[in-house]
Amino acid sequence: MTFRPQVDVVYEQLRSKILDGSLEQGYDLHERAVAELVGTSRTPVREAVARLVVDGLAERHGRRTRVTVWDDEKTGQLYEMRAALESEACRLAAMRRSESVVMRLQASVAEQRKLADPSPVARRDINYEFHEEIWQASGNPFLLETNQKYGVQSMCIAPTTLRHDERWKTALDEHERLVEHISRHEAGEAAALMHHHLASAFRRR
Repeated sequence: MTFRPQVDVVYEQLRSKILDGSLEQGYDLHERAVAELVGTSRTPVREAVARLVVDGLAERHGRRTRVTVWDDEKTGQLYEMRAALESEACRLAAMRRSESVVMRLQASVAEQRKLADPSPVARRDINYEFHEEIWQASGNPFLLETNQKYGVQSMCIAPTTLRHDERWKTALDEHERLVEHISRHEAGEAAALMHHHLASAFRRR
């Protein structure tokens, strides 16, 4: 059996609860209460919460720490950052793409279209996986890590726009076009479409 430090276990538990909405925006991450919630001592809770702050999933609020509250201004700033970073990742992916990358992206789009569970959370998660394929295809580990951070933050902003069937269909069509641009080495077109893709998602919020 692989030993996992308690702080890692607590961190994963809290992260999961934030992502699935069990811990809502603004939830007070008081050490004692959280320790009781996850059944551990306060020390690993303190370290786990500090990690969540670095991830942007929690924030300092006065003398307290709480689950990050995503108001309109902060959400807009996040999407501006995502549009800039993901457009660049898409541009690099188109320039550097290999046949295996194109095959993985095509398979991802096919999987999205065949999604058996149309729940908003299932759509959100498989959408993240598609975007992550593009970040990886950029060949830049710094872009990958940064996009992963901001992509996960976006997953915390409920409800997801992908709950709307119309938005889901539009997103899938744009995903398919993104793969076509990447497969043809059309870097400028791919970057522009990704920017539009994220701008449209923000406007639906």
